[in-house]
Amino acid sequence: MPVDELTALGQKMRQARKNAGLTQQELSDQSHVSVKQIANIEKGKMNPSYLILRALAKVLHISLDTLINPDISLDDERATQMKLLYSNCPSEMKESLLHHTQETAKELTELSRKLESF
Repeated sequence: MPVDELTALGQKMRQARKNAGLTQQELSDQSHVSVKQIANIEKGKMNPSYLILRALAKVLHISLDTLINPDISLDDERATQMKLLYSNCPSEMKESLLHHTQETAKELTELSRKLESF
């Protein structure tokens, strides 16, 4: 991976870790990737393997594509996060999650319309 891509990956990973509210040590503990490796990835000094990226992405609740593609828009990233929430949900709870998400979306749409009319 070229240096500029490693730098972009490092920045994405650091931001995802901070968004998750994790320290490097906490990410290490949960992903079983060493703190040194995490630090080197975030500094753009390490080209991590697929297995390392997969372990980190799983803990950070983001897709591998989000980590390695610096051009993903915020909307695309959020849609991916929604898909991950659904796919990680226990199968017996998926229908409930979908129903509640749909209801919440309806309520937010109605609230937005009311606020626009002020």
